[in-house]
Amino acid sequence: MIDEGHLRCPFCDAYEVDRLYLASAHLDSCECRSCGARWDEDLETGAFRGRAARTPVITRD
Repeated sequence: MIDEGHLRCPFCDAYEVDRLYLASAHLDSCECRSCGARWDEDLETGAFRGRAARTPVITRD
């Protein structure tokens, strides 16, 4: 049985999630096509591992 929560965006609940498996970190890097949110999940458990920002940390003055 597939866990539908694992396929859904935790921010807007849409099922429009693109996933990229990062083997070196054993994570799924996810992006929601509906709201643009980005986050990382543990591959096996689906546990939330952090949120990625769309904008860089370094900004211009």
